[in-house]
Amino acid sequence: MEDAPDRELLHIVGKLTDPEISAEVFVYSYDSMLSLRRAICKALKVPHCSLMFKGYETQMHQTLQEAGLENHSEVQVVPVSEVALASASADGMVFIWDAIGGKCLETLRGHNSSAVHCCSFSTTGRLLGTTSVDCAKVWETSTGQCHCTLEGHKDWVVSIGFDAGENLAITASLDCSARLWDLVSARCVQVFPGGVSPIFWASFDPDGDQMEVATASADGTATIWKHSGEVQQVLQGHEDNVLMVTYSANSKRLLTASQDRTARMWEALSGMCLREFRGHTDTVQSAFFSGDGRLCVTGSMDRTARIWETKTGDCLRTLSGHAGSVLFALFSADAGFVATAARDGCVRTYDSKTGRLQRLLEGHHAKVNTLSFVSF
Repeated sequence: MEDAPDRELLHIVGKLTDPEISAEVFVYSYDSMLSLRRAICKALKVPHCSLMFKGYETQMHQTLQEAGLENHSEVQVVPVSEVALASASADGMVFIWDAIGGKCLETLRGHNSSAVHCCSFSTTGRLLGTTSVDCAKVWETSTGQCHCTLEGHKDWVVSIGFDAGENLAITASLDCSARLWDLVSARCVQVFPGGVSPIFWASFDPDGDQMEVATASADGTATIWKHSGEVQQVLQGHEDNVLMVTYSANSKRLLTASQDRTARMWEALSGMCLREFRGHTDTVQSAFFSGDGRLCVTGSMDRTARIWETKTGDCLRTLSGHAGSVLFALFSADAGFVATAARDGCVRTYDSKTGRLQRLLEGHHAKVNTLSFVSF
């Protein structure tokens, strides 16, 4: 990386408390905190870690400057030995795995139907949402007990997500609507209508400042809404159903996945398409950013997942090995690995840098529809 007048080179010290070991790294002030995390992990020879600065967890999408780090700043390093990964399957089960060790830690079953379409952890991992043909459910992860049931949709509930404060949930349904829910009362507080088009996915903006949600629709568009129900932007350009829409961690950009075999990146404020990702030979089922937004990963019915550079649109790696369509692919919090779910009933994890298979997680008896990582 070339030095530049607006990029100050910083000396940062990462300290482990047990045992007392430190590592010194040099990074630029405009590098992301995720880049710092990777550098410290490499220097300390630990595979995964989280960082604390002045007693607070750091946000991976922030630059060092935005996070308040200066030359000679010290950060506390917390090694991560277990990463929770939830998988939802058509066999009616939700498994919670240790994605690093490969063991199944817990199983959940609570929907009356035989299939669970979606699972999603809240920001802290305190809650887990699941959806099925009849309703959505919210679970307390510490006890495995159902926190509340969200009822009101008239058809399959196909996605669920939580706001940053874990006070609200958003669901999408084939009944052509998305709904905003208050988690204290379990009541619907807003309906986002999709007209005659099913809504396949709904997401909150992660920072919550804009009080927005985005929905993906069978009419070939994605829509950004205010919580009040006001339409902010309509993202147009895909030539077929939009199956997913997700935000970057800073809420400034969005990704869409489409049945037209492409994914697209958009500017949230203007609704402008910034990049198109082409290379898959079949429907793109999912699209997610890495924590710092520099990469994205897509899953496709062509049985592969692909890692892309968002700045250039270049495909960096193709992840293969599944015997069926890849229905879901996403990064771990540190972007150290990618997890994929497929129609073959398996979950796989891959090293993001090399593309090598790390773990094969088997146990489901039907297709695996969605995955969700706990942030760390």
